[in-house]
Amino acid sequence: NISDEKKKLAMEFLTFSASKEQSSKLVIPQVGSREADGGYDPYRLSHMNEEDYVKQGFDRETTDAYLGTIKEGLLSPNLVVDIRFPEATKMMSILDTAVINHLNETKGVTATDQMRRDIVKDATADMKKVISEYDSRAHMEKSEKILPQYQKLRGVYGELNEDKNLIGDVRWIGYALGFVIIAMALLFGGWVAINRKHRVVKISQPIFLHLICFGVVVLSCAIFPLGIDDSGSTERGRDAACASIPWLVSLGLSLIFSALFSKLWRINKVFAAAATMKRVVVTAKDVLTPFAILMTLNFIVLLSWTLVDPMVFERVYTDELTSYGRCVPQGNQWKGFVATLAILNFTALVLVNVQAYHARSINDELSESKYIGLATLSMFQIFLVGIPLLAIVYDTPSAYFFVWCGIIFIICTTILLLIFVPKVLRWKSGASDRSTTANKFSSNWSHGNNASSAPSYSSQVENKNASRGDKRVSFDDKESELIHREKMDEIKDLVMEKHNIDITSIILKVERADEAMPVADDAQPESMADESA
Repeated sequence: NISDEKKKLAMEFLTFSASKEQSSKLVIPQVGSREADGGYDPYRLSHMNEEDYVKQGFDRETTDAYLGTIKEGLLSPNLVVDIRFPEATKMMSILDTAVINHLNETKGVTATDQMRRDIVKDATADMKKVISEYDSRAHMEKSEKILPQYQKLRGVYGELNEDKNLIGDVRWIGYALGFVIIAMALLFGGWVAINRKHRVVKISQPIFLHLICFGVVVLSCAIFPLGIDDSGSTERGRDAACASIPWLVSLGLSLIFSALFSKLWRINKVFAAAATMKRVVVTAKDVLTPFAILMTLNFIVLLSWTLVDPMVFERVYTDELTSYGRCVPQGNQWKGFVATLAILNFTALVLVNVQAYHARSINDELSESKYIGLATLSMFQIFLVGIPLLAIVYDTPSAYFFVWCGIIFIICTTILLLIFVPKVLRWKSGASDRSTTANKFSSNWSHGNNASSAPSYSSQVENKNASRGDKRVSFDDKESELIHREKMDEIKDLVMEKHNIDITSIILKVERADEAMPVADDAQPESMADESA
């Protein structure tokens, strides 16, 4: 900020320079002096005195003709005073260029009315851009804009009610939605980290659950730069916000889609190997290749877009007192980059659905194919409705921002709720205890068409254990039994983790072995039954 003392000194200097005595020394210099090269440009009435020129050595007749021409011009009804406001030189340059180009293009031919309108339209747009850039700097520096300066110069200044169509208080609603999404993602991510040893979380592959939460956070962060306009922000800040939007949206969706794909692909590989009676261990690292490829391709496209044709903030005037701000690319290359990103992420979404379809017969506790399908359907519906809405409200920043916030909020919350809520409910209710799952599979081991006449295979094993004198543990109440089962599950988890046992492969193998087992009947010798057991 400039101090009042400096302002006063600057005003005194300008007053001295423009005073009658001092200015006359420069405008009417001594003939043959060094100052004579910069003189002869009167701008005060006192500079129009013929005798002052004669005293400095000028010829009276020549001086009279020179000053007479100036006086005649000042009295002419066709006189136009040069525009005197900031960026006036740029304005005149735009006008000169437009006139010269028009004359060159229409040499020897008659210009059409449409050609003239196009020239006026282009020149007007260029001038408005110059004014907008200056006004943006003036707003940041707390100085006066071009229009008020020009109005004061012409003596017609008045306070203007310009409608800039700013986002306004709707911004805070969008920011609140963004914080809600981030809080939900952190809550579910923290729940996964705390309960990573629990079976419900363990079989859901925690690394991919964390990646989904991270992708949701990245996508939700796009809400904040979408809420930036020229109310309280610098030009550089607005341009940076516009450039960040494609990064946050594209990388957020890529993280979510690639994490879902890798998660389902891993489950499908395990069950495919189990179906062929092969033991296979598929770690998270083994299926991160598609994740890395998709993220790398998105990064390359986004970086190229930012370097070649970055998004910048622009204010568009619909009339003299109405305008709106928007993020626009500087060139036309953006169409290719948008198309490439759309193809990449849509392909990832299709692959997610393909893997979900292959996993449709797998227990939802392991694959979540049903919930992923619902989330995908919801996203399709949102894009189907949201994209046309964005096009309709494009020139209304508050509505445009709110629609974007709604799209992002619904996508993020749908994914989080459909992926995590079923797991939390199973974890809370204890319905996913390993003992329950084991009982479910053991109940499928019975053989024969008539259970009353043909004892099941599990019954034969039970009878044999009873004949050996095995004793069952009895409990006084349900709470003691539940505690016992939880402790046994913890022991099983430790054993499987230590020996790298894949429970899903074991379950499927047992089912297939059970299907291939011969049916036992009453006529089977006891020795054969024992051997089968």
